[in-house]
Parts: sequence; C-alpha cells; structure tokens
Amino acid sequence: MGVHGVATTGARAGRVDPLLADRVVEALLLVGLPVAHGGHGPGVHLLATDGGDGGPDADRWPVTLRWICSPRLEGAAAAADARSPWPRTRQVVADTMETALAELLPALGLSATRADADGPTLVGPGDCAAPAPGSPAGSPAGADPTGADPAVAAAVRRGAALAGLPLARGPRTAGVAFAACGPATDGQPVAADGQAGAVVDVAWQPSPQLPGDPLVATAVREAMHHAVGTALAVCGLRTSWHRPTDSTPHLHVADR
Repeated sequence: MGVHGVATTGARAGRVDPLLADRVVEALLLVGLPVAHGGHGPGVHLLATDGGDGGPDADRWPVTLRWICSPRLEGAAAAADARSPWPRTRQVVADTMETALAELLPALGLSATRADADGPTLVGPGDCAAPAPGSPAGSPAGADPTGADPAVAAAVRRGAALAGLPLARGPRTAGVAFAACGPATDGQPVAADGQAGAVVDVAWQPSPQLPGDPLVATAVREAMHHAVGTALAVCGLRTSWHRPTDSTPHLHVADR
C-alpha cells in the first residue's frame, strides 16, 4: 500500500522523465486538477510505471497516474474493517477520476489509457503537441454559486472536499462549480411532502487557460462532469442528469 492506503501496484518509485512529467502536470493544471506532489494528496500522483512481472509496457507508458482522495477519506478507508463503506467509497472516487484522466489527456496531446477497470491510468508522450493556448474555453453555467440553496451547496462542498476535488471560488478559478437551479422541471427530486426538492446545477470549471479548441473543451467537460457526478454520488449526494430541449445537458445535485 502507498500513501494514505493508495495501492501502488503497477508503479515503482523510480524517477519519472522530467520533460514528460512537466507536460502531464501542465495538462492537469489546464484541466484544473490538483497535483499530489510527493504523493501527498489530494490530487493526481505521478509515478514511474513498473513494467516487470507482466506489467504494462513501461517504454510506451512511462508514467502511471493515481488519484489520491482527501486525507480524511484515505485514512478512513485504510483504517476500516470489512463492514465499512469507506474502502468502496475511496475506490469508486479513485476509479472514476482515473478513468476521466484517460479520457481527457489525449485531447491535450498525451497518450493515455486504462487497460483494466481497476488498473492505473497509464500515460505516454503522445504523437502530437498539445493544443496551443487560445481563447479560454469559457466558464460553465454553474460558475456562480449566488442563489444556490445553502443546504445543498454545503453538501456539495463537503462531498467535493471528501473526494479531494477543488471548489471553484469564482469565475476565474478551477474546480467544482455550482449555481441555483432554474425553474422546477421534470426529473427534479421530490420531497416527502410532494414538493420539488432543493437542487443545484453542478459543473466542472477548468482553468481559464485551457485552450478554447472545441475538441479540447468538450473532452474535458464530458470526462470531468461524469467524474464529478459519480464522486458526489458515492460521497452521499443525490445526482441526476437534466436534459432540457433548449440547452445542453447538465448535472443536478440534491442533498439526501
């Protein structure tokens, strides 16, 4: 087991190529994800790939990425007994974040794969340069929390912190962003009294420096929105996708 109980199978403590590491870190910062320097989370931990004993091709995939959740979740998972929900919670968050990395990094000029559902994310140098910075990709609709239901907003903050995800604290910062939901719509949670439950719209807000290329913006948005929804759900919130006819689908989150 590694730092905070994170398994390091498929990786070794060897030296990561500094040029490739710089490219990976730059891509992560453009997406808005924290980097777990020295293996101390939360964030993405970079490791040298161990190709021994039938492991992955370390020449093709020299870097392994692991997601480290908050110290609270990592510690609870490491200390849990067989009946505790914390190990599964930690594993689901890590799995969904590592899958998102494998989906979005190719749009930023890196090769990435996740060969096994519970295996690490493997990264290679890629075949082309990363897209040049251009016009910012734009902020999602959930960038401004003004007017969001306080109880649900607090629950989103707690869930994001537990998963190790940063919060967007303004239109120019990256992380989980949320805003008041629009008028009551079909699919919105219903409370025990039959009234529509409190809901906020949640989205992932990347760095303002993320290239404005539509392919890059779409890859990051789709991968991260799925990952955020899964992470918040396993951390105890109720999530659902709302697909209005006159706008793009977005994530609804309610406090259980």
